[in-house]
Amino acid sequence: MSVFKDKEKTKDGRQYRFKVYYHNTEGKLVPYTSKRYLLEKEARAEERVFLMNRDAPIKKRFEIVADDYFKDAEHRLRESTYLTYLSQYENNIKPYFKGKYIDEISVMDIENWKNKLIDKKIKISTCNQYYVVFKEIFTFANRKYELNYNPVELSGRFKKRNDEVIETNKKLRYIVYDQYCKFISVIDDELWHCFFLTLYFTGMRKGEILAITWRDINFNSNMISINKTISFNTKKGKFKITATKNCLNREITMSRKLREELLKYKEYVKQYSDFSEDWYVFGNGDVISDYQVQKHRKEYFKLADMEKEMITIHEFRHSHVSICINEYIRSGETDSTKFFLMMSQRMGHSLRVMQEVYMHLFPSVQDKIVDLLDNL
Repeated sequence: MSVFKDKEKTKDGRQYRFKVYYHNTEGKLVPYTSKRYLLEKEARAEERVFLMNRDAPIKKRFEIVADDYFKDAEHRLRESTYLTYLSQYENNIKPYFKGKYIDEISVMDIENWKNKLIDKKIKISTCNQYYVVFKEIFTFANRKYELNYNPVELSGRFKKRNDEVIETNKKLRYIVYDQYCKFISVIDDELWHCFFLTLYFTGMRKGEILAITWRDINFNSNMISINKTISFNTKKGKFKITATKNCLNREITMSRKLREELLKYKEYVKQYSDFSEDWYVFGNGDVISDYQVQKHRKEYFKLADMEKEMITIHEFRHSHVSICINEYIRSGETDSTKFFLMMSQRMGHSLRVMQEVYMHLFPSVQDKIVDLLDNL
């Protein structure tokens, strides 16, 4: 590779060119001679740009390109998403392709990787999460280095094998109202009693309930404003306050019981001389750690002799939808679309997601279909 002065020059005096050898998309080493430039330094600068765009992928190992991708993604993605992607890459992609040059990874290599993950009995839905990360790394390489090749995308998403049993409905785990009453009855700590009660009667996400302040609660209008969330999945182990999931703020109407309990709890915390409306509802001046939340959840389920019925914090969200469905049906309503329209704003989900996740909890849906058939 070199810059040279051509024997001929253009009418406007351009005479400097560069000649390099680079690998094409088929892996063959081919020559390239540039157009003419007016100045030698201009030709050298263009030579560097050409090599960056053409030869850089050949000279870069896959993990180097992946590191570049994550440096870029750190500024574009939500921190929790970024760290999830990074963990999936480190554990399920990098070990299989470390040391390989990125342009040498073939569709067959991707197929072999997919088969190894499937052989480990990893869920197809989980494998497809890895697929998304892997494809994004190649998309980044195409954009930055003009690789013009994405074997991950060419291979396609993971698919179930013919001999696999296809799950029609992933069973949701939740507790019914009687179980909730048994659970909440053993909690004598004011903070945790109100925390789990609020969780059950609002369906808030964990990060959302930990982020609400007293200023977010309007007792006059019976509304809780959900406008931020807290993430603990950070590299330094500290929390970070960010926008809500999908960046959609919403308001949750409080039931009479919830409003009374929150008012009662507010009077309790107002005994502190430095009380502020900017305090977190659960945690006062500090954010409750994820460790403390999980510790007390397990402790109270065990104390209530409900270890077999123990659910996750997120499954309290399912429990909220379940009790709302039961009460909706008990009131004589059967229109599931109307219900999900009302609940989608409360839960911060789209109507489609609400229907996909919770439609099977409506027992009357199948009954209506059978009634139609019985009329034949």
